[in-house]
Formats: sequence, C-alpha cells, structure tokens
Amino acid sequence: MNEVLHYLVTFVLQAAAFMFVARFLLQVCRVDFYNPVSQGVVKVTDPVLRPLRRVLPGFSNIDLAALVTAVATQVLLLMALAALRGGYSGGVVLLLAGGIVEVALLCIRIFWWSILITLIAGWVVPGSSHPALGLVQQLTEPLLAPARRLLPAFGGLDFSPIVVFLILGLLERMLPQLVAALF
Repeated sequence: MNEVLHYLVTFVLQAAAFMFVARFLLQVCRVDFYNPVSQGVVKVTDPVLRPLRRVLPGFSNIDLAALVTAVATQVLLLMALAALRGGYSGGVVLLLAGGIVEVALLCIRIFWWSILITLIAGWVVPGSSHPALGLVQQLTEPLLAPARRLLPAFGGLDFSPIVVFLILGLLERMLPQLVAALF
C-alpha cells in the first residue's frame, strides 16, 4: 500500500510542479500567450497563481509567483516522500535547496525534451503549423539561437541542438553534485 501512495503523491505533485514550471518558462521565453496550449497551462495554474501574484508580482518577464509555487511544490513533494519513508532528518535549508535543484532539473528536462520534439518534428512533419509544435519551437528558440550564432552553418545542417544538449547534460549532472558539496 505504501508503494501505491508513494506513486500517487509523486505523480500528483510532479504534475503540479511541471505545470508551474511550464507557466514560468512560457513567460520567460515569451511564448505566444494566445497559443491554445499556453492558454491551457494558464487556465490550470491561474487559480493558484492569481492570489499569489498580489504578494509576489512579476518582474519583467519573470513570473515569480509561478517559480516560487514550483519550488514550494517540490519541497512539499520531498517532505511527503520523507514522511512516507518514516521521517526527514535534514534541515529546512536542505529541503529548500533540494526544491530549487529539482525545479532547475525540471527546467532542464523540459528544454531537453522540447528540443528533441522539435528535431523529430522537423524530420517527420517539416513546416507543420500545429499549435503544440509552434509552442515547443518558441520555447527552445532562446536556447538554440545563441548556439546557432556560435556555430557556422554546415551545408544546411543545424548542429546547435548538439551544443545545447551538451550544456544541458552538464548542468543536469553538476547541479546535484554542487548541492551535495555545499551541504
């Protein structure tokens, strides 16, 4: 029974954290607000974020309410999983650091999968006007554009995703080690 509860708690809280991180990234990357997928994310997250924005207003294109809620959701997940295992022996600072790292890792995974989806869609259905693909392309463009400027074009082949995959992979492996070294 404990495994079922563990799975259920993990699924619900990770799905919630994903939605808050998606809302944060959509605003940071200036994705089209009127895209149907963006509208869906906004409708799902607005009941929680709207009251919180009175206390935590956004700054430029950074949605602080979504970011803080994502971290709080990850901290809640860590606390719930620790309670299911029998208790937590770390401190509040370690919990907060774990929540921040988990949100950063979730951002990395979202970008990684978004780039992969963009690459596959470019091969399978080039020039598609599906709203989800447009959203994913807009989401990845802030990462891919600097890499494209760094690398010259090689006969029509775009190697910028390889550079971004490398950087994302390094960050994904370094973040947990950095936190472990600090604590």
